Order: sequence, then C-alpha cells, then structure tokens
Amino acid sequence: MEKIMAVLTGERIYGERLCAYANHRRNMPFTAVSFDSGAAYRNFASKHKIGVLLTDGHLEKGCFGVRDSPPGQQEELIIGLFDETDDDSVFNYSEGPGLETYTLIPKYQSAEKIMRSVMSCCSAMGVELGRELPKEKPYVAGVYSPDPGAPKSAYALTLSKVLSLKKKTLFISFEEFSGFSQVTGDSYGVSLSDGFLSLKQGRLDAERICSLVHIYSGIEYIPPVQFADDMKDVSGGDCAALMAEIIKNGSYGAIVIDLPKIFHMAEEMMDICDEIFLPERSDALGKAKVEEFMDYLEFSKKLRLKNRLTRFELEASLSSNGAAASYLDRLLYGEFGDRARAHAEHIR
Repeated sequence: MEKIMAVLTGERIYGERLCAYANHRRNMPFTAVSFDSGAAYRNFASKHKIGVLLTDGHLEKGCFGVRDSPPGQQEELIIGLFDETDDDSVFNYSEGPGLETYTLIPKYQSAEKIMRSVMSCCSAMGVELGRELPKEKPYVAGVYSPDPGAPKSAYALTLSKVLSLKKKTLFISFEEFSGFSQVTGDSYGVSLSDGFLSLKQGRLDAERICSLVHIYSGIEYIPPVQFADDMKDVSGGDCAALMAEIIKNGSYGAIVIDLPKIFHMAEEMMDICDEIFLPERSDALGKAKVEEFMDYLEFSKKLRLKNRLTRFELEASLSSNGAAASYLDRLLYGEFGDRARAHAEHIR
C-alpha cells in the first residue's frame, strides 16, 4: 500500500502548496497530506500508515510536535522543518527532545529541494516507501555516435521531452562534459557521481534514486557528473549496473540514455537498450566516421548492436523560432522534434 507523507505546520498555505507539488511530481512514491492542527493529524494517523512526518513543531508544543507521537502511531521518519530565523521554533528549545533522533532540513527552500532531501533521508535511514512500479520493463533508448560533431546529446534531450508527453520518462547523460548545468541554469548538490557512490555502497534503492532526480522543463533527469575525474574509475560495467538498478527500482515507463562517446564504455549499456539512435552529419567526414563504426561492428561480429541501430541525418544547427524561444523549445519545434516524434510514434 502506498504510504503517506504528512506535513504538519501552522502555515496552512505553506503545507498545502508543498503537498500539491509533491503529489504533482510523478516520481514521488507517496501521497502527501497537509495538516494545520495536531488533532486533525492524530485522527488521520490513527487510520493510515504514516511513512514520513514533516513538521515545524509549532503546534501543541506541550504534548505534540517532535515530542510525542499519537497513541499507537509510529512514524518511520520524522523530519523537522527548521527555520533558523525563528527564535520560537520548538527545535531551538533547550528542554526539547534530543535532536539526534530526528532529521532537520531548512523549511524555506524550493519544494523540489525539500522533496529531494526527504528522499535522501529515507534512503539514509532505511525507510522504504510504497511506490507504483511499472507493469512491464521500461522502454530504454540509447543515443550514440562515433562522431564527436554529431548532435547526439541534443537529440537525446529532445527524445526525452517527446517521450515524457507519453509516459513517465527519465533522462541520463554519461558524458564527462555535458554542459547540462549551463543549459538548465541549475547548480547541483547531488549528481550521477552520488549515484555511482550509492551503487558501490549497495544502497541505490528507490528512495535514493528519487533523491537524485531534478526536473527541467518537464524532463526528469539525474544531473551528469560534476567533474570529469568522477568517471576516471568508472567502467562500462559500472554504468550498466547503475542502469540495471534504476530500471529495477525506478518507476519509469521510458529511459533515455545519452551514451558516452567512448565505445567500450557505451557498449555494455547498449545491451540493455531496446533501440539505439545514431544521428549523423551530412558532411563527408561525419559520414565516414559512422561508416567506419559500422564496419567495426560487422568485423567484430557485434551484430546484436548493429541490428538495434537507427541511423538518420541530423544537423547541429537549430531553426529560429524567435529570440524568446528557449533552447529546448527550438529543439522540440524544429527538425530535432520532428525526428523524435517520428521515432516515438511506435511507443505507447
């Protein structure tokens, strides 16, 4: 059964907006419910399983908040919404409970950051939340090119957006220098580097995966590695193992992988792809590189990969849809988007 994340706060609008965001974000493995009184929460908790309680601790400080749980109620995780500027916060009380038994996160930050913190806390403390698993294995698309000048990353991003309109989709880039933070304008506290670390520690569970996911223009993605050195000791097998855990523990209907340029790194991930898209430039040198790659697959008897390849011409230049159009809009409503929609036509 899906579990509940309860938000107990004296700021009713704050609680309602946070819950609305959590319930709208499709990768959250719980239902969020807001309460502005301890009595209402106790009544609800006596009838429903509470996986996570977020509270600012202001309500009924003498008998509730972070001090006591309702009779018979055992929250799996209590997270304090901590306001450093509030001298009246229960979390500042010297007579309050030992804070080592609770997790604190800043109250006033973006809802997306709060949700990532919640999922990270759940993973770190071994709290498993009910989640809706896909009924079948997700469709996995890889995008690769042996030609560094081919617009493979831009096409992978476009394909992710097109697929996200059909089903819940995750985008992951394994490029050392993805440029993605420059495109999104976001800075990342967590990234694919943390995913590899969690994989080695054996704790890349559903909650940890959710804690890594960001959203850009409706696209759910795990930020690429922040530093190229983070890929120094990562093998193709490690990348494939990470993808296997995401496929198993995630709740996605489709996954798009921007494969690394180095073929021996990309090859093991290609084996888990249902299709591999190979955009190529129309110039002679670009085509020659692709033909050399195809000859290599034939010579080395890697026909299992060759048979999954879909080759198509795609130039790196973007059509102009006005100065105000975003980068993703220009991709989506130009040749990139037309190609992606045609390729996604058979995917239901």
